[in-house]
Amino acid sequence: MKNRMIRRKMLVKWMAGVTALILVLFPFSAPAEDLPKDERGWVDFVLVCNEGMSNTGGNAGNTMMVVSMNPDTGKIRLMMLTWDTFIRYQGYDVLQRLDMPYRNNGPEETMRVFNANFNMDIKLFMSLNYLNLASLIDAYGGVKVDVSRAERNALNGMVAAKKENIQAQANMGLLSQMMVEQLAEENYLSEYGPETQLNGLQAVGFGWLQYDSVYNCCMREVKVIANLFSSVGSNIRQKVILYTNESGYPENLNNRRAINLDDMTEEDLSFLRTEMAPIFQMAYHNLSEEDIQNISNALVRAAYLASRQGVSIFDDFLTYLVLPLEATQEYDIVAGTKGHIVDYAANEAAIKEFLFAED
Repeated sequence: MKNRMIRRKMLVKWMAGVTALILVLFPFSAPAEDLPKDERGWVDFVLVCNEGMSNTGGNAGNTMMVVSMNPDTGKIRLMMLTWDTFIRYQGYDVLQRLDMPYRNNGPEETMRVFNANFNMDIKLFMSLNYLNLASLIDAYGGVKVDVSRAERNALNGMVAAKKENIQAQANMGLLSQMMVEQLAEENYLSEYGPETQLNGLQAVGFGWLQYDSVYNCCMREVKVIANLFSSVGSNIRQKVILYTNESGYPENLNNRRAINLDDMTEEDLSFLRTEMAPIFQMAYHNLSEEDIQNISNALVRAAYLASRQGVSIFDDFLTYLVLPLEATQEYDIVAGTKGHIVDYAANEAAIKEFLFAED
């Protein structure tokens, strides 16, 4: 009897070990019926921003967000995973950091691995390199961000470091000395405090400051993306007066186009698509025309409601979350690499609770 109990315990341990091995080697086998099905009309997409020159992979994907937008309410949700999160990656014997899939095969791979690790079913993506993101921010007049004195100093230190790299190109005859000085001068930041105006390259640099922690870096990236949405909304309000059946037709247009959000014409939709075009033209994405229109409508409605209520998109229509839950804990080390080993089930629950919560 005693031997039988010992054999039974050994069998249970063996089965548990086999199950764990299968989960590690084949983490992409979640049953379809367990995947979230969002039927509320929200548009969900993975947003990746990387530090290289390409939109399609080959460089570190510093930013990995899931953005959810509701075109009917103007609500926006940003969920970011820090790039030092360890993920299970098919084909690798050990855990890899979240930026590895983008290096291997771009945003499609990032989306696939994210879905597999956290039992999600996101099908859309947008990807921007840092120059395109900077150009996009400039296209909408820059962003206003709360910048501390320490952040300003760190940002200027980054500008100085970049100047050295640019100087090396100048020494090889690839750039003129005038261009080197101009780039450094244009991106040097003298101001700091609430509502500090940043141009595109300053904003990207601010979002990638890591002098204090990767978690705080990601918080800055969220601020930059969120305030980019606010800048898009402000740009629209300069050219359009938005109204609804309830608010009634505006009295003074001031040479702006009047658009009824409750009854938009094809001409209205075409106009808005044109105003939003830089967002999609500068990105590599798999969005359909309907997806683009829904995202545009969400930004427009958020801008309208914020204007009517006298608040900012960031404060009242945009909510954000930075994960993993372990992001502020001390680093784990896997095969000599620092990162966060995470509780996948707990983080999956946190992601779904945030993204798919009832309005």
